[in-house]
Amino acid sequence: MRKPLSLAGLALALASAPTFAQQSPNTTPSTVTRIVLVHVKPGHFNPFWADFRQHTKPIYDEEKRQGILTDWHVFTKQTEESADDWNVGIAQVYKNWAALDSVAARSDPITVAHYGSTANAVAANIARLEHFTVTSVLLLRDQTVNPWK
Repeated sequence: MRKPLSLAGLALALASAPTFAQQSPNTTPSTVTRIVLVHVKPGHFNPFWADFRQHTKPIYDEEKRQGILTDWHVFTKQTEESADDWNVGIAQVYKNWAALDSVAARSDPITVAHYGSTANAVAANIARLEHFTVTSVLLLRDQTVNPWK
């Protein structure tokens, strides 16, 4: 009995997949945004922001200058649902889904140039874990609402 239900569920999922991919008459797809939500540990805000300004900001600025990112943003959360809730968000905006296909190949040389070597970049990423934890990563497709016809 379990197998026919599983097959029926799979068939339904496959049949409905094209529906999700269809263009809506209500919106037009735009940029793709990766949101990284982090929880900066108590007492670690100053080192977190110092590291961000010294390392992450210059890398993102260069990625934007080279057209890898169309933009990037940082935002903070003023409310707290739990002690481990995210409190800083980082948004990286890409032109479209295709821009993500080669993002590592295009952005890794920028990161390595900033740090001087891959080993230094890896060591810096490991050291960052002292200051924050990633609570969530989201990929969002921005939509422009079409005019009423």
